[in-house]
Amino acid sequence: MKRLHIRVKGVVQGVGFRPFVYNLAKSLNLNGYVTNTSKGVTIEIEGEKVNEFLNRLRNEPPPLAKIYSIDTEELPPNNYQSFDIIESIDDAGFTHVSEDVSICNDCLRELFTPSDRRYLYPFINCTNCGPRYTITLKVPYDRANTTMSVFNMCADCLKEYKDPSNRRFHAQPNACPVCGPQVRLFLKTDRGLKELENPVLEAIRLIKQGKILAIRGLGGFHLCCDAKNEKAVEELRKRKKRSNKPFALMSPHIESVEKFCFLSEAEKRILTSPTRPIVLLRKRPECMLPDMLALKNSCLGFMLPYTPLHYLLFYYPEQKEDSLLSLLQPSVLSPQPFEIPMQPHFEALVMTSGNISEEPIITKNEEAIEKLGNVADAFLLHNREIFMRVDDSVVRELEGNIYFIRRARGFVPKAISLREQLPEVLGAGADLKNTFTLIKSNYAIMSQHIGDMENLETLEFYEEVLNNLKLVYRIEPVAVGHDLHPMYFSTKWAKEHAEKKTIPAFALQHHYCHIASLMAEYGLDELFGIAFDGTGYGTDGSIWGSEFLYCSVDDFIRLAHLKPISLPGGESAIKECSRIALSLIDDAFGEDMSLIKKLPVAMTMEENKIRQILKLKKLSQFSPPSSGMGRLFDGVSSLLGVCHYNTFEAEAAIALESLIEASMEYSEKACYSFSIAEKETSSLVIDYTFMIKQLIDDFLAGRPVSEISWKFHNTIIKIIIELTQYFRKKLGFDRAGLSGGVFQNAFLIKETIKALKKIGIEPLYHINVPSNDACISLGQAYIVGKRLKKPSANQRSC
Repeated sequence: MKRLHIRVKGVVQGVGFRPFVYNLAKSLNLNGYVTNTSKGVTIEIEGEKVNEFLNRLRNEPPPLAKIYSIDTEELPPNNYQSFDIIESIDDAGFTHVSEDVSICNDCLRELFTPSDRRYLYPFINCTNCGPRYTITLKVPYDRANTTMSVFNMCADCLKEYKDPSNRRFHAQPNACPVCGPQVRLFLKTDRGLKELENPVLEAIRLIKQGKILAIRGLGGFHLCCDAKNEKAVEELRKRKKRSNKPFALMSPHIESVEKFCFLSEAEKRILTSPTRPIVLLRKRPECMLPDMLALKNSCLGFMLPYTPLHYLLFYYPEQKEDSLLSLLQPSVLSPQPFEIPMQPHFEALVMTSGNISEEPIITKNEEAIEKLGNVADAFLLHNREIFMRVDDSVVRELEGNIYFIRRARGFVPKAISLREQLPEVLGAGADLKNTFTLIKSNYAIMSQHIGDMENLETLEFYEEVLNNLKLVYRIEPVAVGHDLHPMYFSTKWAKEHAEKKTIPAFALQHHYCHIASLMAEYGLDELFGIAFDGTGYGTDGSIWGSEFLYCSVDDFIRLAHLKPISLPGGESAIKECSRIALSLIDDAFGEDMSLIKKLPVAMTMEENKIRQILKLKKLSQFSPPSSGMGRLFDGVSSLLGVCHYNTFEAEAAIALESLIEASMEYSEKACYSFSIAEKETSSLVIDYTFMIKQLIDDFLAGRPVSEISWKFHNTIIKIIIELTQYFRKKLGFDRAGLSGGVFQNAFLIKETIKALKKIGIEPLYHINVPSNDACISLGQAYIVGKRLKKPSANQRSC
C-alpha cells in the first residue's frame, strides 16, 4: 500500500476538478481525500493503484482544467477507510481563478428538452460550463464565495450537487427555476416602466418590431437589436452616439455567419470554442447586412451565443409546449457544438456593449435603467449579481491561432506563464485600451480590457478590478511600472499609488514596453523589435510611434524611425486626418494650392481653412512633430479620399486597409520609393517624401485607390524588411518582434510575418495579449520584475 500527498496548481477550481478526482479515486479503489485550498487542490491518496491514479491525473484532467504543476510527497500509510471531498481550506496561498465558459452541449440539450426540469431555464449550467470569474468574490471557489450564495439550493439541486455521479456535483452556480435567478422584462412607456409576462418571448417580439433592448448578460449589459433591420441599427447608432465604430454581431450558428462572411476552418474553430470571442471576419460581396453596422470596413465582428439566455433569444419556441425533443440529434453528446435543428428567430443580432460612450460596461440593473434610459426601449434584466464586469473578447485568426484585439471574457483572469519567478510587481498600463498586469511568482495576471483612462468611471473600474485580483491572488506589489508620459492619467495614478504605498515607481518608455511585452511572452532578456502605433511619449519629449528598437531588460536603443510629420493643431489632427494629409503635401510639394485643389482633401474644407492649416503647420508650438506610423496611415487615407475624419481610433487606417482585395499579397516589386538617412544621434530616419509624391501621381493618373493602398502597405513592409536585414548584419540577431496597434492591420501583420520568414528571420508576435496598448502593462511589469530580481541592473527610467 502506498500513500501520496499531492498538491496541484493551475486552473483547478470551478472546472469540475474535485469531482473528477473523486470519481477517479473511486474507480481505482483508492482512499483518502481531496480539497480546494487557496493554493490550488490538495489530494491525499492511498492504495495499490496510486501510480496509475497519478498518471491519469496528469494526462486525463477535466476539459476546462489547466494543470501548471503537480508536487508529490510519499507519506507513511494512514489507513483511510473511504475517499471524501472535504471542506475547502484557506491556507493563505493563491490559486488560479477560472475564466467564464460558454454553455456546454449537455446543458444546451437539456435547455430545449421539454421533459427536463430546466427546460428553457436561462441560467442552466454544470461543472463544465457557466459563470466563473464574473461571479467569484474570493477564493477558494465555493458557492459561499460567489454571488450565487444568496440563492439557497432546492432539494433537487442539492441532491445533484452532492452526487458524485452527477454532472453538477459541486457545480457552484447550480440552480433551477425553483431556487435560482430569474429574468424579468420591463418596457418603457409614457407612465414609466411596465413589466411584461413571458419575458424572453416578449423580448423576441419587441426585437422583431425593431425595438432596442438592454439585456443583462454574463459580464455586463448588451444593447441589442435585429442586425438586418436597417432602421433599428441606425437608431441604435444615433441613440448611443457611437459615430462610425463597428457593432458586434451574434448569430445562432456557423451557417448563419457564413451567409455574411467568409470562414476558414481555423475561424470556425475559434468561433465555436468554449471561449466564444467576437471574431473579425471578411465580409462576402453579397452580404445583405446594413453597411451601417461597420462603415468602410471589409470585416464584421461575429460571435456565437455563449449563455443559455442568448440561445433562448434565438430559439425560444412560440408555444412553450412545443416539443423539440424529437428534433434533437444524437450528436449532442459529441464534442462538436450542438446546433438546434429548428429555424432561429433571427439570423443576426447586434450585441454591442451596454454603456455610455467611453465608459465601462454597465453591470447593475438600476444603473442600466438610469444610464441607458434614452437608448433602450426595454430592459431584459436578471437578479444574478455580476461581481466582475467583463466585455466580450475580440480576436482575429493569424496563422491558425487567436490574435487578440481585445482580451476579456473567456480569457481573463487566465495567467500568462513566465519562464522564471519574479517579485510581486504592478504594471499600471497606458491611457488608451488600458489594462494592468500583476506578477505573482512565475505568472503574469493581466486584467480584462479596462478602456480609455479619461473619466472617473473608468478609474473606479480600474481600482475595482485591481483590488479584486490582488485579493484573489494574494498579491501586494513591491514596485510599480508606468508610462513615461507625465500627463497620462495612468502615470499620475501610479505615482500617487507608489507614494501612498512607499514603493518605487519606474517610468518606462511606451514602445520599449511594447517590445518588452513580447520579451515576457517568449521569456527573453533582449530582443530586436518593431513597434508601430499612433502615439507614444519619447525620451526626448516628442511623439514616437514608428520604432525600430533593440531592447534589453536594462535599457533600449532607438535604431530607426520615420521622419516626423507635423500635426497642425496637435490633437485636432489626430481626429481630423485631412490636416495630416495637408502636412504631407506641404512637405513633398510645398504650399501648392493648385495641386491641393485636384485632391479629395480640397472637398472637405474651404480654401481659407486650408491656408490657415498650412500656416499653422509652420508654427511648431501649435504643430508638434510626430513619428507615429499610425499618423502616416491617417494622412494617406485622407490623401486618397478614403477617410478624412477619425470618429474612433484607427478608423482611417482600417478604411485604407479594407480597400485591399483579399487575394492580394506582398510584392516588393509593387512598392513606392523611400530613403533612409543617418542622424547625428546614430538613429536612422526613414524619409517617405518620395512615396507621397509617387502615391499622389498614381492617384492623379487614375490608378485604382485599392491598388494604391496595396502599394502603400507593401512599402511599409519593404521598409521593415530592409531595415531588419541592415540591423541583423550589425547586431547579429535571428528574430524580430512585432508589436503596436498598427500591427492589428491584418494585411500588414500576415504579410510581414511571411516576408520575415523568407529572409530567415523568426517573427515573434503576440500570442497571449493584444498588440495594441493593452500589452503595455505586461511589458512594464516584466521589466520592473526583472530589474528588481537583478539589483545590479541599471535602475534608471527609460
